Amino acid sequence: MSAAAQQSSMQNWEAYYANLKESYLFPNEFVVRTFLAHYPNLDMPHNYQGAKVCDVSCGDGRNLVLLNKLGLELFATEVSPSICEVTRQKLAQHSDRIAVDIRPGVNYDLPFEGNFFDYMLSWNAIYYMADAQSDFRDHVREHARILKPGGYLVCSVPGPGCFSLRGAQELGNDLIQIQTDSKWNMLNGTIYRRFRDFEDIESTFGEGFEDFRRCTIRDDCYGLPLEYSIFVCRKK
Repeated sequence: MSAAAQQSSMQNWEAYYANLKESYLFPNEFVVRTFLAHYPNLDMPHNYQGAKVCDVSCGDGRNLVLLNKLGLELFATEVSPSICEVTRQKLAQHSDRIAVDIRPGVNYDLPFEGNFFDYMLSWNAIYYMADAQSDFRDHVREHARILKPGGYLVCSVPGPGCFSLRGAQELGNDLIQIQTDSKWNMLNGTIYRRFRDFEDIESTFGEGFEDFRRCTIRDDCYGLPLEYSIFVCRKK
């Protein structure tokens, strides 16, 4: 994306989150399942009290409501200071009076020291690229950098059948430029790292992570096709 396009995209996101000031905060169902439930192929420990978590690109903070109730010490990022402030205020006004250290940051430059977090949550965020020349390996390395050895990354990315990827322009090197005709047309022009399957995910993240656990969401939400790959892995 050009500098002008990046600025326009930033302004769109800032306006979007500013308009969510009065919205309700419900954590994503599959974030709840991953952090609370027990499944045959998921053995992430649930002893969260006092552990540190970073919610990367936390949006309006909905998943931080859950993480706060679990007793985790909360940290987060968003892409601009104004979005950080909107979300910080919204959480402070929540009935639970949630306090979170939220800082401006992007996938390839996270504003925390190394080996700091026990858990990281990147929910529909890690695949956003700065431009067509960006290297996704920088995202993997940066997420691994701030996790403690053995720390857990909980991550979701859109699958090939997801509505947001329909009509996307191929840029090469598994990068695509979004051209959706859905209500999320504010995404148009955004560059994603596209993942074809779980083998692609494990190969790409394998430089810094291991012990992958898999989950797939496929749904038809009143005519809107949703497909997401969720995975949990540990820092090597």
